Amino acid sequence: MVSKVFKTYFILNIVLLFSFSISVNSLLHIQFVNILFYILFHLTFIYFLFYYYHYTHYVLGFIYGILFDIILLNSIGSHLISFMIIISIYILFKKYLLLLSSNQISIIIFITLNFILYTEIILSYFINNIYFTIPHLVNYLIISIIIFIPVIAVLNKLNK
Repeated sequence: MVSKVFKTYFILNIVLLFSFSISVNSLLHIQFVNILFYILFHLTFIYFLFYYYHYTHYVLGFIYGILFDIILLNSIGSHLISFMIIISIYILFKKYLLLLSSNQISIIIFITLNFILYTEIILSYFINNIYFTIPHLVNYLIISIIIFIPVIAVLNKLNK
C-alpha cells in the first residue's frame, strides 16, 4: 500500500517536471505545444493537490511558482501568488471537498484550473504590465476543455 502511494506520488511529480520543462521552452513555431503543456502542468498540480495533499505542496508551489515567474516573466509575482493562494484555499475548504462525489470534484478541478489560469493572467497584467488579448483567453479555455477529460481519465487510472 505504501509503495503504491509513493509510486503514484513519484509519477505525478515526474509529470509535473516534464510538463513544466516543455511549457517553459520557447517553441516559437509550435506555441500550441507550450500552452498545452502549461495547462497540463496546472491541471496535474491541481489534481495532485486534491488527491495527494501534503504540506510539501507549499514547497512545490513555491519552487514551481518562482521558476515559472523567472523563466516566463523575468520577475517574481503572478505564478507564485496564484499557487500559494490556491493551496491556501484548498486547505480552508478541504473538509468540505472530501464530502463531494468524484464528478463534483472533477467539476471543481476544472473550475479551479480556469480560475488559476485567469488569475495568473490578471496578476501578470497588474504586476508585470503584460498585456493579454481575448483570443489568448479563449485559447486557454478551449485547450483546457479539450484536454480536461482525457487527462483526468489518465490521472484517475493512475490513481487506481
